Amino acid sequence: MNLGRGVYRQRTSMIAAGVLVIVLGLALLAASSMARPAGDLVVVAEVYGVIDSAMCNYVNDAITYAHESHAKLLVILLNTPGGSLDAALCITEAISKSPVPVAGFVVERWAVSAGTMILMCSHYAAMQPGTIIGAVQPVALTPTGTYQPINESKMLNPVYKKIEACMRLYNRNITVAKRFVYENLVLTAEEAVKIHVVEAVAVNIHDLLAKINGSKVNMVSGQTEIVLHDPVVEYYSMPLGQRILHYLSDPLVSSIFSSIGILLLIVALASGTLQLAVVAIALLLLSFIGFGLAASLAAAALILFGLILIGVELFVTPGFGIIGFTGIALTLLGVLIGFTGKPTYIAGESLRVAQRILIAVIVPLSGLMGIVVYKAARAWRRKPVYMPLPVGKQGRAIDEMPPGGTGFVMVEGEYWQARNVGRRIIRRDEKVRVVGKDGVTLLVVPYEEGGTTGKAST
Repeated sequence: MNLGRGVYRQRTSMIAAGVLVIVLGLALLAASSMARPAGDLVVVAEVYGVIDSAMCNYVNDAITYAHESHAKLLVILLNTPGGSLDAALCITEAISKSPVPVAGFVVERWAVSAGTMILMCSHYAAMQPGTIIGAVQPVALTPTGTYQPINESKMLNPVYKKIEACMRLYNRNITVAKRFVYENLVLTAEEAVKIHVVEAVAVNIHDLLAKINGSKVNMVSGQTEIVLHDPVVEYYSMPLGQRILHYLSDPLVSSIFSSIGILLLIVALASGTLQLAVVAIALLLLSFIGFGLAASLAAAALILFGLILIGVELFVTPGFGIIGFTGIALTLLGVLIGFTGKPTYIAGESLRVAQRILIAVIVPLSGLMGIVVYKAARAWRRKPVYMPLPVGKQGRAIDEMPPGGTGFVMVEGEYWQARNVGRRIIRRDEKVRVVGKDGVTLLVVPYEEGGTTGKAST
């Protein structure tokens, strides 16, 4: 009874520690930004890497933060190979409705594909020397994992017209909009500014602010002049939950997670290892984010599965191990991802595909998980079965053993280590008889000497 209470207290302490970690994480998120610089504040957001739903939430939050901080300008640093078309459209819509002027600034390497769309829909566009833009033709992910260019006008025309509308609104050269999409036109910074696709080429953020000062831009509220007196630059960092979601949305990360998850699941089912099955299903759930699952749905799935694992650890399995810790980790991830702003749902056919993936993968895996948990629970609760010693049983020698020598024998379909206690050598494949046991070693003699009795010990 005392042992049971001790185990119960141990489990309760582990769960309390997990809850404390979650609460501390939420407290850190709530205390994200306290100090706000005075004067002509310029907020800088960094859109680096693949453009996904996490980036859309991040840009929306940056616009809100700039507005509430009374910033004169929001600068979006762009260094991206592109990404989700839905996410790019979400960002361009947020920029068009922004009450704060937004300047897109291509830095380090490039802003191609969806990055170019965001740049062209910014109120002010600039590039660092050596950077490039363009190549906006949409591509589709094939079942084999490769990318295939889309050539249907039904898909190309809306993208082209969106870029053209933005360039016309901000008085840029609209003749290149169609070439960006249909010809995958790529421009350097010097070429872009020469044909009036962007407004300026700037070496760094301070050079950009000097060149943008006094410029007039068209916004939803009308034409606005950007006037900066002693600008103070503040970088708006991506919150932890959005950063985790951004990393998980990377197709490469999702492919790695799904591959490892499937391999671990196969090994777990073949070996009957419950802990491996838990880790495998957790990795598969995380991989769904990169395959297009919305952040809100992913957060709900992670929290639900995490709570189930915690319940299994508390009420089914003894002690507190990898299942419970995996449950706490998934619950924490789900909570962090859930606090990434407003839900961004997948539209149209993509949502139906995601739903089919959930039905086709999660339901069978949940069934397998239930079977594994049920079988494992029965095995753990089953009382040990006494197996008598195979003394007097007949076996077959696997190895040749001289008197006093050791080798392996097969008795009743099982391999045993054995020692020859007979008077002569035991040949390979010769019949033997078990006369005793010394620790984990059987004592055997040639079959015709079976009358000898050896000692038995455990």
